[in-house]
Amino acid sequence: MNQDSSRTSLSSSAILRIISFLLVLSLLLTAAFYLLNPGKWFLEGRIKDRNARHAQIMTIPQNCIDVYNIGNSLAMVGISPMELWSGQGYTSFNLCRGATTTAQSYFMLKHGFRYQDPDLVMIEASMLFKSDGLLTDLQDAVAEFFYYHFPFARYHNLWKAVGAPPSHREYYMGYLISEHIMPYTGDPDYLKPTDKRKEIEPVPGYFMDRILRLCQKKGKKVLIYSLCSPDCYDTARINALSDYAAAKGVDYIDLNRKWREIGIDWSHDTRDEGDHLNEYGVAKVTAYMGAYMKDRYALTDHRGDQAYSSWDDLRTAYDETKRKMEGKSYYMLDGDEIYD
Repeated sequence: MNQDSSRTSLSSSAILRIISFLLVLSLLLTAAFYLLNPGKWFLEGRIKDRNARHAQIMTIPQNCIDVYNIGNSLAMVGISPMELWSGQGYTSFNLCRGATTTAQSYFMLKHGFRYQDPDLVMIEASMLFKSDGLLTDLQDAVAEFFYYHFPFARYHNLWKAVGAPPSHREYYMGYLISEHIMPYTGDPDYLKPTDKRKEIEPVPGYFMDRILRLCQKKGKKVLIYSLCSPDCYDTARINALSDYAAAKGVDYIDLNRKWREIGIDWSHDTRDEGDHLNEYGVAKVTAYMGAYMKDRYALTDHRGDQAYSSWDDLRTAYDETKRKMEGKSYYMLDGDEIYD
């Protein structure tokens, strides 16, 4: 009897020690995150690339954003918040990450909702087809869950930035200017007729569903879209997206079928031979999408509102940066090959 009682006592004691250790570890990691202050490090040019937007959203006034634009690098460098401001008076933020997965975007959107309460969430859908196999996809999802709850881990390499020169990159509500021109010389009619559908793998599909449920829970309008990109899209993918959006009852627009209407010049408007658009193509797409949004969503035009005068100042700075960036991309200035 005493032996059983001792075993129970030891077991309970061990469990309590484990719980206490995890609680202390959680508190230490949370404290370290706030001590590091990613927003401060971002403003000093120490955070760039894939975590830049995650940090930048923490630095702007809360609840001033009308539209979140989420997705991978197509979305990140495909819609310009400053052009959307000038054309429609909407405030937007590219809450994106290069080569992102739907799991990463789900947790990044949850992070973004801590700081902003947008009316509309735009989802560039090419990430729905990103899968590295079931096991790797699951590992990615577990890692993003951990990073979301213990954000210090996301910035554990910040010490490398100490003493290093700050980045040249200037992020305009998550958007980076690129005026570099590398023409697309392939077939402009890259959407060949087919009834095939690209398969959506389980983990990407699951987290896209969670993104939609999160938006529904928070009462957000959702627009799924696919940007013009001969490298990323074909008819089978667009067919699958059309089916998916219809099944979920969500708005969907494909810009690949509309590139002529938008006015894309493949000899001039792409930065990397048909993968991503450059500043010239982005301005055209943003104008088109701004008009589309105005027709369908009751968003507020803030132009002329004194409370949003800082957006006019930001647009002036944006135009000056465009002048300085003529013919260039930031990856050239920073000596790397990252289209972040």
